[in-house]
Amino acid sequence: MSTKTPPAGDGPVTPPPPHARADAPTGKNSRPGTALIVVAGFSCLVVALQQTLVVPAVPEFPGILGTTPETVSWLVTATLLTGAVATPILSRLSDMVGRRRMMIAAMLFVLAGSVLAPLGGIATLIAGRALQGMGTALVPVAMAQMRDGLPRHRVAPSLAVLSATLGVGGGIGIPLGGVILDAVSWEWMFWFSALLSVVAIVAIAVVVPPRARVEGSGGFDMTGAVLLTVGLVALLLGISQGETWGWGSAPTVLAFLAAVVVLVAWGRQQLRSADPIVDLRATSTAPLLFNNIASLLLGIVMFANLLLTTEQLQGAVGEGGFGWSSASAGLAMLPNAAAMFGVAPLTAWLAQRWSPRVVLGIGGVVTALGYLLRIVASPNPAAVIVWATVIGIGVGIGYAALPMIIVRHAPGHQMGAANGVNALVRAIGTSIASAGVGALGVAMAVEAGGRSVPSATAFSVIAAIGGAVALVTVACAVLAGGSHSAPAPVRNGASTPE
Repeated sequence: MSTKTPPAGDGPVTPPPPHARADAPTGKNSRPGTALIVVAGFSCLVVALQQTLVVPAVPEFPGILGTTPETVSWLVTATLLTGAVATPILSRLSDMVGRRRMMIAAMLFVLAGSVLAPLGGIATLIAGRALQGMGTALVPVAMAQMRDGLPRHRVAPSLAVLSATLGVGGGIGIPLGGVILDAVSWEWMFWFSALLSVVAIVAIAVVVPPRARVEGSGGFDMTGAVLLTVGLVALLLGISQGETWGWGSAPTVLAFLAAVVVLVAWGRQQLRSADPIVDLRATSTAPLLFNNIASLLLGIVMFANLLLTTEQLQGAVGEGGFGWSSASAGLAMLPNAAAMFGVAPLTAWLAQRWSPRVVLGIGGVVTALGYLLRIVASPNPAAVIVWATVIGIGVGIGYAALPMIIVRHAPGHQMGAANGVNALVRAIGTSIASAGVGALGVAMAVEAGGRSVPSATAFSVIAAIGGAVALVTVACAVLAGGSHSAPAPVRNGASTPE
């Protein structure tokens, strides 16, 4: 018996009929379905925490470990690199061997990195952070599992919740890390992560239903995986280390040139591959293409908001800053994190009544408004925190719309890979924001108190760029419309028991 998939039009969110989801919960208040959402959300939160939990300790590590700030910067770079590489590969493998296996694998990387990091010196710490970064791949796999394992009416709300946890984890990581650092020692940041990852692994094993593979998913393209790895490493090395090496230096220029050459070669190879890591033909359709561009842009404005707010609150008084301590500035981001999580139910409700691309556009408008208000109405710290929270609300709305668009337009047998690409470009966006905010802060620095600090002009320019990027997100939402091919037939998405 065949089942028709809905047209890929512009109506409210209605995910394609479940692909042989005989094990999916059916009742409106199904306990298994609720448990699945809770476990997936908690696991995504644990992964998101890894991105910022260690940030408060980074300025202390050169003195603690007897190394240079340039070496310590690899604690962030290593996580970014491994996360970018692991996300599309583990997402593709989840289409082939099952979501639960890859979710557990991702959390095992986090556990291994958390245990390894505090056991030695800077080399061991960087290796541990690299392993933690690979856990980032859990997020798109968990989103694909929501589509596979839940009844249709619960898919949109669950995706909104999972998207919200990404912003929440990043927002609470800095203040939580600061509290742990002040209360005990930096090693406990990693022991705490290890404990959370053990809880997540057990919960995933108990709650997430076993499933071997998605029929029609094909084999694994090793050549494509290697080319993608080399290309992404070169690209992200250039972005993350450009400020340290010098943007016009030979290493930075060579990294970007290598990235272009290898990624172009990878794209040509993927178009010829029978089982590509990423189905470039599917992702080139307007809904998925502009959805991925919007994900990149939202990654930029989200992380720029985090960095801009903490830097401005800690900045020099009289130069646009307010002289707060790093701990207080970190705690000031908690309202932003809470707001991102709080808008998740509203986002799902709006998407069910209109369409996810309309919701994406609303998120872009709210984000742009928040950045504008930062420029024209930030006379005191309270106003800065309020406008940062408005930006968080806009980003939270936009984040929640992204996986809903994927569920609507991506082929069933490429659901994990499609979510992986979306998560990957979002991570690239955060790295661009980190490099860009740092570069602008240095370029527009002033002397205050015997040290170089970002000026009031730098804060305004960063906010103006953030607002402009948010408006481009609105344009992506508009351009993502139109009539395009529907997802692959149901027979290609059927799954078999593990």
